[in-house]
Amino acid sequence: MSANALTATTWYDQTGITPPRTAALADLAPAYDVAIVGGGLAGISLLSLLGEAGVSAVLFERGKVGSGASGRNGGFCTPGWAAGEDQIARLTDTETANRLEEIAKSGVSWMRDRLGRPGYEAATPKDGILIVSLAGKPLAVPEPGTRLVSGHALRAETTSPRYRFGYATDDGFQFHPLNFLRALASETISGGQTIVENAGIERIDRQGGGFVLTSGGRSIRAEKMVLATGGYGGRETGKLSRILLPIRTYIGVTDPMPDLLDEHFPSRYAIGDTRRAGNYYRRLPDGRLLWGLGITAFGTLDVEAVRRMVTNDIGKIYSALARDMGKAGIGIDTAWAGNMGYARHFMPYVGEREQGLFTVAGFGGHGMNTAPAAAIALSKALIGEPAALEPFSAIPRQATFGPIGAVAAEASYRWRQMNDRLAEVLS
Repeated sequence: MSANALTATTWYDQTGITPPRTAALADLAPAYDVAIVGGGLAGISLLSLLGEAGVSAVLFERGKVGSGASGRNGGFCTPGWAAGEDQIARLTDTETANRLEEIAKSGVSWMRDRLGRPGYEAATPKDGILIVSLAGKPLAVPEPGTRLVSGHALRAETTSPRYRFGYATDDGFQFHPLNFLRALASETISGGQTIVENAGIERIDRQGGGFVLTSGGRSIRAEKMVLATGGYGGRETGKLSRILLPIRTYIGVTDPMPDLLDEHFPSRYAIGDTRRAGNYYRRLPDGRLLWGLGITAFGTLDVEAVRRMVTNDIGKIYSALARDMGKAGIGIDTAWAGNMGYARHFMPYVGEREQGLFTVAGFGGHGMNTAPAAAIALSKALIGEPAALEPFSAIPRQATFGPIGAVAAEASYRWRQMNDRLAEVLS
């Protein structure tokens, strides 16, 4: 296994379906209506939507489809955004916040529709998300579509003594994100669209109202261009990199332990907690536990360090499970990191940055519904419905200030962690 957690083999790689058959640079046409840079969920869903609308488009991915955060995340898809409703209302206004919430829901519906199609079976969707709290008191009236889980009902789902209560919903689901992306890419290619892998953009020139993109010595022309690079953008992202920070999170997957999971984590739900830098985890089909944790703006731990961190973190939430894992010799089989593109306000940037140049990026922390939701809006704008982007135009662009911003982000996460722990102790 690689010593670098960002490039380490993931459980998703080990259980992935055959990758899509993408095009070579030599196969490209001389011109397209739209060129997309970035082969994550935002870029590929946009490519798919444009193809359905009859727009010729090409997508450049400097690595492999799904090799970034979209194919190596926790595999959760739920309504909402990384920012809460109150925060969005403060950034924009109440009406815009409500419109954005509806857009986020449309992303879940779009994902469900795709998962129901032939060819997506290996994405293995499973309904049910349980969001738990380690502190505070439950709402008097649960949010629509959720039900309060507490007391004995909560212990029937999870044996962790640290959880006070939770809210369960079947509006969200868990799934295999890499297999979903590969299936979506294959379907999109079969529909006539073009994806080129291992094709970093070397140069972008404006020409005659459009763009000329050069990759591997091959140049193509596009009338419009979309940056969909998230936390892995290169030099071609330009100003976009000034308003997004690459924030890392870590995931580990245990050796198979179905009997121990039955005892300590019998829930059918995927579980996440309410802390900003909290845990998210779920039971995998082969009897393993996927465990996600941590948010950091600095450094990348090697695989062995991530393994140790995941093992220690499981022990903090499930001490009895960690003890039994040690007795049985069960460890962390695969471990890796992923970069997420985060804005300071946790909302994405979607729209026209300058004439003909669009962005659809910044879905860190809540991307598997919001990326396709934003792509739906952008696809409408690209075919002549600019009003579809109005809710996103109200989101301010905030500079991240490079290294200074990374320090500030790290300090903010540490502060949140301290407050979360204090709230747990005092409640």
